[in-house]
Formats: sequence, structure tokens, C-alpha cells
Amino acid sequence: MSAKKVLIIEDDQGLSRTLKNVLTVNGYEVQIANTGAEGIQKAYEYSPDLILCDINMSPIDGYQVYNILNDSSITNKIPFIYISGKSDLEDIRLGMELGVDDYIVKPFSNEELLKSIKVRLAKYEKLMNAGKSDYQALVELSPNGIFLFDGDTIYEINQAFSEMIGIESNDLKKMNLKDLLTDSSYAIIQSKIFKCSNGLIKNFDEIIEVTTARRSSDQFKLYVTTSQKYKGFTFMIGLLAPVENTKSKEQNEYDRLVSILSEEKVDVSGELAMKLQKAFDFPAVQSQSSQKLMSESLFSKREQEVLKLSCKGLPIKIIADELSISDRTVEKHRASLMEKTGSKNIVEVIIYALKNELVDL
Repeated sequence: MSAKKVLIIEDDQGLSRTLKNVLTVNGYEVQIANTGAEGIQKAYEYSPDLILCDINMSPIDGYQVYNILNDSSITNKIPFIYISGKSDLEDIRLGMELGVDDYIVKPFSNEELLKSIKVRLAKYEKLMNAGKSDYQALVELSPNGIFLFDGDTIYEINQAFSEMIGIESNDLKKMNLKDLLTDSSYAIIQSKIFKCSNGLIKNFDEIIEVTTARRSSDQFKLYVTTSQKYKGFTFMIGLLAPVENTKSKEQNEYDRLVSILSEEKVDVSGELAMKLQKAFDFPAVQSQSSQKLMSESLFSKREQEVLKLSCKGLPIKIIADELSISDRTVEKHRASLMEKTGSKNIVEVIIYALKNELVDL
């Protein structure tokens, strides 16, 4: 079993060397950072199993170090212990309210330090194993793709998952969930993953498109449920099942539109539902050449780009970033699209475009 790695962030070089010697003698692998900035950098480079951090440092103090590392999915899982001379109750309360695992006041004994480290590492490992235990119980029985993740990073997959997407387990460890999905699919489930992570919902399911090793986009039904919580992040279990696509192209376009509207909090019922059904009383399918000709005659090149991204359900800010233009310019192009299609809003433009096959998604 490899030695656990500890990162010490402490501007008192004498104390940091002493701590390193104590931990090394007790079987830990240790790295030292003498400033908050260096500590943040080494946390990413070194991937420690636990961080010991002083509070009273300058210009970046221990509170800032914790907040920065806690904002990253790469480092926010690492057990974090404050070591400080600040013994005031308010300082201790502030540190614990931030979400740190422990607070040790200087001076402290070696036994006190070693006990705290051992307890925090054991707790973290127990939670990790609990999540993996839930995952393993499903893996052996399911013919579907199963994976354990925390909303972003994928930790484990089963053989069925690897075969579905054509990616080996070792290669998958270099990727996250976003890397596997098309942009439009990730945009659809991103908010649902956030809600699961924060306890707002316990599970969800969605039709998604996965970019496989064959560089094609295959449809799957994704089921996600929460497993274990730790320090502000949540382990989730995902199940991936193939979708037998028996629907027409027009029906798929209609379903995609309804999904976009739902994500935008548009209630697809009543009069709107009737209009959509009428709009998708599908005419004869146009040839690709006539589709392209109609689109080019109606819209400028930039309008076509804005229209295509809008049909994928992307918000104005994301479209602006994607096309390297301002939010205001995107709004102007959308207004032009509405004027040219006689639409009252961008939703009607999307319906018009999908109905007449003016975009190739």
C-alpha cells in the first residue's frame, strides 16, 4: 500500500520542516509550500490525500486557500485541517463554518496531530469505499453501462459501459462526464446534476447523446441517482442504457424541442402544446440541397450559426462565447431571425426552423 501524501502549507519554515520530519517518520509522504499561492499550485500538481494549512499567512491567508481549493472539483474532496496560533473561538468557528475537517491550535503535540490526520483520512476512505460498495453491487448484475461519478469526475466504470462507448477504463480516467457527451446533451443534464449534488432532487433520467470512440453520436437513456455525500460533493451512480430509436426524424426533432422548452422553464401544455402538434403535422421532407438553399436565401451566415446554436438550447451567453461575439450581437441576430420568419419569439423561430429543416443538428 502506497504512503498517504500530505501537503503542508505553512510560512514558518522551521515549523514546516519539523512537521515534515514527524510525518515522514510515521510513514507519510510530505510536500511543503511556504506561501498560500504556492500551496494552491502544489495542491493541483501533487494531488495530496490531506492538506495541513496555516491561517495567518500573507498575502493569501489560509481562509482564501481553502475557498479557492474548495471551488475546484479537483481539490474540494481533499481533507483539510487548519493549524494555527489563533485560538479565539470566533476564528475556530469561522474555519469550521467554511467546511474544513479539523482545526488544531498551536502549540500542539505530535500525538494530537497524528491522531487528527489518521481520523480524517480514515473517514474519507470509509466514505469513498461506501460509495464504491454501492456501485459494485450494481456492476456485477447489470448488462447496462454503470459508472460512479461526482457530477464531473468519473471514478469507476463497468465493462458494459466501456463496450458501449468504446473507451478503455484507463483512458476514461483522463476524462470527465462532459468529455463524453455532445454539448447539447450536457447542457440539458447540467442543471439536473447540480440539483442532485445539492440535494434538491434524488434522481433523474434523460435521453442523451454520447460521443463514442467511433466519433459518432449515439443515443442512450441516462439514469442518475445519488449515493454518498462528503464535504459538499456528492457521489452519484449513473446507468446508461441503449435507446432503440423507432421514432421518425420529425418526432425526434419535436421531442428535442420540447426538452429545450422544458429546460427553459416553458410550460409545454394547453394552447402551446396544440400549436406545437399542429406545427409538427409534418410536410414532405425536403432534400438536403433544397433545405440548404432555403436557409441561405433567408438568413445570413452568422444568423444561420446563431439559429443552429439556439436550436441546441444554448443560452445567449454561451452562443456569444462560441461565436466570439457580444451578447448584444447575438440578441440582434435573434431579432432578425424573428423578423424574417414572422415569429414573436425565439421559440417560434426554432419551431419554424425545425419544421422546415433549415438547420442540420
